[in-house]
Amino acid sequence: MPHLKNQPPILQYLLTVVLIILGTILVKALIVWTAEVFLHPIPVVGGWLKSLEIVELSNVVVFAVLGFSLAMATVHLPPRLALWQKSLALAIAIPLVFLSSYWVRQTLWLYQVAASSSVSYQQATSVANQALKTVSGSDGFWGFFSSTTQMPLLPTTVADIQRLSDDQKWFRSELTRFSGLQPGLFSLVFSGAGWGLRLFQLALATLTGIIYFSKGLTWADAERLRRLASGKS
Repeated sequence: MPHLKNQPPILQYLLTVVLIILGTILVKALIVWTAEVFLHPIPVVGGWLKSLEIVELSNVVVFAVLGFSLAMATVHLPPRLALWQKSLALAIAIPLVFLSSYWVRQTLWLYQVAASSSVSYQQATSVANQALKTVSGSDGFWGFFSSTTQMPLLPTTVADIQRLSDDQKWFRSELTRFSGLQPGLFSLVFSGAGWGLRLFQLALATLTGIIYFSKGLTWADAERLRRLASGKS
């Protein structure tokens, strides 16, 4: 923005925050795209890394930059604002950036389904939503997000997706037959492990963002004092 400095401070802040959040989402999207295209297709190893969601470890760097950058932007705000007011942008940005990688994964998955089955993106989406609704009780993004806590590797053809619920039931019945345990126990284990991993990733991202946000606030306070001193001299 060539004329950003000529805008009122609050507008400068808002524009800077929007650019920071959009830029961070773009970086996350690029990281996920790179992993989906080059890392996860590797036989055996790629599937294992995708199951563990290793790519989400990039949150440590991404959210450190996000937190520090958003705090730096507060230099445009009045100095007497409360901490919670300065932190609103971070509170909004953390879930947006965190969930953006799963939205990219869902979009790439649907395009892969459409390409492998020679159907349109809309047809692939419709079939996927029906299967996700059956498996998780939700369709769309939330259906994908919750389903992948139990099944990180979703099928990539329409035919396999349509059998997703039956295949899941068969897999659990086989586990029950060999172990003698109730199938509901395996559902709890798989779901608990998947949600536990997601919550750990979210907690790590949030903690990293907060730590570096506090460091950025220190910089912003020092920069505000420097500007005040240079204005008086």
